[in-house]
Parts: sequence; structure tokens; C-alpha cells
Amino acid sequence: MANVPKKVALIGLDCALPHLIEKHIKEGYLPTFKKLIEGGVIADNCLVPYPTVTPPNWASIATGAWPGTHGITDFHVHKKGTTPTNANIVQAFSSERCKAEYLWDAADGAGKKCIVLNYPGSWPSKMKNGIMVGGSGLSVGENRDGIPGLSSSVKGCLDQLITTGIYPRAVKGAFKPATGWKNLPAKEKDPLEIEAGLVMVGAHTDLIQPVWHLLARQSGGDGYDRVSLSPTKDFKDAFCTLSVGEWSANITTKLKLNNGTEQEADFRCKLLELSDEADELRFYISQIGFKSGWSSPPEIAAQLETKDGYTLNAGGILGFVLEWYDLDTFLEINEYYTKWLANAASTLLSNNEWDLFFMHAHSPDWAYHLILTEMDPDLNKDEAKRKAAWDAHLKIYEAQDRMLAQIMQACSKETLFILVSDHGAVADGVIFDPFKPLTAAGLTVLEENQVDNLSIPVTSTTRFQGEIQTFRAIAQQPNISKSKCFPQRELYVYINLKGRDPEGIVDPKDYKEVQQQIIDALLTYVDPKTGKRPVSLALSKQDARIMGLYGDWVGDVIYAVYPWVAGQHGNILPTAEWGIGSLKGLLTFTGPGIKKGYRMERTCNLIDIVPTICYLMDLPLPSTTEGAVLYQAFKNPNFKPDEITKLKEGLVRMELALQRTQRQPWDKKDDAP
Repeated sequence: MANVPKKVALIGLDCALPHLIEKHIKEGYLPTFKKLIEGGVIADNCLVPYPTVTPPNWASIATGAWPGTHGITDFHVHKKGTTPTNANIVQAFSSERCKAEYLWDAADGAGKKCIVLNYPGSWPSKMKNGIMVGGSGLSVGENRDGIPGLSSSVKGCLDQLITTGIYPRAVKGAFKPATGWKNLPAKEKDPLEIEAGLVMVGAHTDLIQPVWHLLARQSGGDGYDRVSLSPTKDFKDAFCTLSVGEWSANITTKLKLNNGTEQEADFRCKLLELSDEADELRFYISQIGFKSGWSSPPEIAAQLETKDGYTLNAGGILGFVLEWYDLDTFLEINEYYTKWLANAASTLLSNNEWDLFFMHAHSPDWAYHLILTEMDPDLNKDEAKRKAAWDAHLKIYEAQDRMLAQIMQACSKETLFILVSDHGAVADGVIFDPFKPLTAAGLTVLEENQVDNLSIPVTSTTRFQGEIQTFRAIAQQPNISKSKCFPQRELYVYINLKGRDPEGIVDPKDYKEVQQQIIDALLTYVDPKTGKRPVSLALSKQDARIMGLYGDWVGDVIYAVYPWVAGQHGNILPTAEWGIGSLKGLLTFTGPGIKKGYRMERTCNLIDIVPTICYLMDLPLPSTTEGAVLYQAFKNPNFKPDEITKLKEGLVRMELALQRTQRQPWDKKDDAP
């Protein structure tokens, strides 16, 4: 029998860039990445499906199907039966939206044990025997499906800031002399308090707003230097007492629901700022996450509790964008997030029987949205800021490296490890507004008195600019009764078609003519600010099948832009490169039956992973799989034909042996030598 894996562990790192990982390896960092890459196979030309964005590509990894087949055709999907504008799109993070079969469902049906951890679009679980944790967002307990824009809800509530200053989405207050407190330290003078009615923003469950108390104290003679958070005015009940820059340990509490029940939840805090006079305060409270309600079967959640608590939502990206805290705090939040995932993965793998393990970690993607532009020397000439961005980049990957090492320790030598990313990224460019060429060609008419969103400065920082500007561009409102078409989501243009769309005005007999007019308008448009064409590709819906895009969930025209006129990834082609960035994906194989130290040059795609796993492990192919087997990764690409040949030879020997034992003495010995 050939040396083949008995188990497969697929570890997804969202947006991980292989060439930058290898850069750090050459510098002497990331020993676990080094072990996996040098001890196995890395694909030099791993192309990802288009669009280059999270939900469709993780679906393709797990099903082996193109977006046109599984139906998740962008970060958002169009709500059927509505006018195809951006007012009618929602995020796509539910397994029920996926029209293709996941590998874990096919394996579960064949009696295999599967564990799926924090995999976007995997929830709710359809497995009868498998384990699923999270999967309806980017972190455990988060829900994104069916929600407009980029917002989310969580089982608990999103993170919060209590401050004396003015910050977006914060709880604002001012200290006043503390009264009515019990058990205060006797020697401390003039304690101050803020009564904070928390804003339970993003709560997936109907919660009663708690009122907590902040107490500022003077532990010495140099002003206020400590802040305590307490659910009551009894110092003995305080959740934590912190000095500036200090994180609390994990805190467990109970939140009251409007239905009269209580849910146990946990969180942690950090005192970001406190002036000597207590007139300047920033006190951060992480996501308050429920300890259950996000696993299948439900009792699995109890396995995953540690002294460090549960995961933190969204990796801290929103708080950073809102300027609640600095890059160091963002990195600390991601360290907690990654450490929890590592603990969860190793616990699940150690405590349960399993054959297949699929997981996803989102920190690289969050980080690139914040720092990739500042890492690029062509776009950021400030050497100090550039070094800080690169240092942050290394810290993100060092955390991933430690996570990988912990997961590998929980697996046997018979395990095949697959590292994969769903897409790459490039720095933020000058954003393309698809309404510009379409309105110039008279194909789209905007509502009157619209503001040119792209002319409004984002912030003083370069971080996250591309994504903000992209959503500003698509937020414009077309006049439906006067428009022949609408740009929708990041890469589609829909014709406002009679008989299909509620307010359609284009006669079906003119469909192809309008379709060609849209393509011509996109391809010939020159941005007056740059003097260059922003659109790199525009195809009819019929022709877009060559990109894996087809069916009811794509627009009538599909387009892509050059990487220097986009926000990191999404409507950029999978082969694009710009500056230090690339849209190619990470893909490695390490384990039994796999070559060592081999760079696979063949062009491969994320949809090739599922059939390769099935071929190695004799698993049934999901019914909708469309990828190819990556034979070049195997030590012996012909191990299956060799096994069949050996079996045939063995059968011949057995047949001859049976014939000899059944022969009578008087039978002719035709087989005598």
C-alpha cells in the first residue's frame, strides 16, 4: 500500500501572501511555515477564483466548485426579485446559500468524522456526525449573513469604548466625585466615577442594557493612575483594576435578556488612556461573547473554554479604524484571537475522533487592510511608518506560526497538512467609480443632488482607504425609471430588463445591444485624473463562464479593474501584481505521500484542493466538484495505477493457487514447467 495520509488538516489563512511569508523565512523567522514549505510542496502559481474575495473563495476551497456553480458570487449577493441595485444586496455567509456540496458533508455521509472551525459560510451545519464551531462570520459567535454593508452582529455585543473624549460609536462620560461606594481602599483620596450605560451594539440577541461603573483612583501621590470597572458600587465586585496600557484577565459575567433569562458571557478590558487629572480617559471593552450558541453539537462549546476566554470579534479592525486605539493594541487583540483559535483547534483535534479538519483564521486579511499600503515603499516614503508596518506584519505572521505549531502537535504523523489562502492583496489604489463611464454613456442616470463620494477625504490616515472609498462609490443611487443598467457589488453591471426586474425598462430584444454598449463604455473609459483606462477586462455574462462565473447569481456584464485603481482585492484579477502585493493564493501540501522541498510550477486553482484530497484518501467526491487532481504534488503520481496493477497481479496468483488446490490427480498438468 502506498504511503498515503490517514487524516487531512486544512488550515486557511485569509489573504496570506506566500512571497511575503517566504521573505520572513529567509530573514530567519517563521520556523513552522519553513517546516511546512521546505518539508512539502508549495504552489508557485495558485490562482484563486474571481472575484478575489472571502465568501466565494472559501466556498470554492471546500466544495471544489466554481462560484457560478456554488452560487456565492461576491462578498454580497443580490436579493432575488428586487431591482438589481446596491440597495438590494446582503452579505453571503450561510451554508444554506451554497448550492454545491461541501467536502465535509460528502465525507460525513460516507461515515467519516469531520471537524470544521471558524470556516466562513459553513454554518449552519448539515453534518450528522461532525463537529462545527462558528462559520457564519469571520470569527466565532459572529453573524454576517443577510446583513447589508460590512456590519455584523454577535452572540453578545460588539466591542465598546468608554471615554471622556469624542470618538465615533463610543460611550461618552465625565468623571464626578464617587459616592455610595463600599469597600474602597482606605488610604486613597478623592475617587471619581463614571456611570456607564453600555451600548449593546451589534447584539444578535435582545439584551437588557447593563449599567456598569468606572472608578478612577489615586494609588500614589502623583494623580489618577488606576481605573476599576465594576457592575455595582461595591469595590469587591469589580471586574478588574487596570493601569494605563494594561489588559485585564478574562472576565466572566452574566447578561440579562429581555425574555427574562440570563446568558453567561466573557470579555476583557484595556485601559488605553488616563490623565493625571482624570479629564482624559479611554477604556476599552472587548466583544462580550456568549459562551454557547455557536457550536454543533451545542455541548462542544464547553470543551473550548480556557482561562483566556473566548475569541474577540473582528480582530479589532473597527476600533482601529475609529481611532479608539493604536496599531500595538490592534496587534494584541489579534494575538488573543489567534491564540484562542490555536487552543480551540488543538483541543478539538485532541479530544475527538476525526478524519478531516478544516479551519480559517482571518488576521492576515485584517492586517493587510490596515498596513499593506504603508508597507509599500512606492506609496509610503516615511521610513519610520514603513518599518512600523513591516514590524506589525511580522508579528501577525509570528502569531500564525505559533498557531500552526500548536495544531501540528495535536496531529499524528499520518496527517496531511494543507495551508491555503482564499486570495492575495495589493496596496490601496485610486478607486474606480463604475457610475462614471455608465453615466457618461447615457446608460445610467443618477438621482439628482448626489454627492460625489469619492471627492470627500476619508481620514488623515492611508489605512483602510481603499475599502471605504469602494463602498462610497457603490453607494450612489441611480434613477431606476431612467437607467438602462446599474453597477452592482464590486464587479457586476445589471441591465434593467423588462420581465425580469421589477421596474425594468430595457426590452429583451435589445438585451445584447445594451450589453455591448456597457462593455464598450467600461473598456473605453479614461479616468480624467490619471489619463489611464481603469478597466482591465469586461465580458458578457455568456463569456464570463471562462472565469467560472455564470448562472442566476451574476450580472449581465462582469468587469475587472487594474490593481492600482482598486482597494486591495475583490474586483482585481487573480493574476494581478502591483508593488509588493499579489493576488495569487498560498497553497502548500506537507505529509505522507507528498514530495519534499518541491516548488510546483503548474497552474492550479483553489477548486483543485477537494479532488486532490479525495484522490489521496479514497473519499467520495462531492457531487458538484469541478477541480483537477494535483498529481505533481505526489511522490509517486502513479501510486493509484501501481496499486491497481499489484491488486490484479495478486488476483491472478490467487486464481492459480485455487486452480491447483481444486485439480484432480488425473487432470492434465498444463501449467507444469
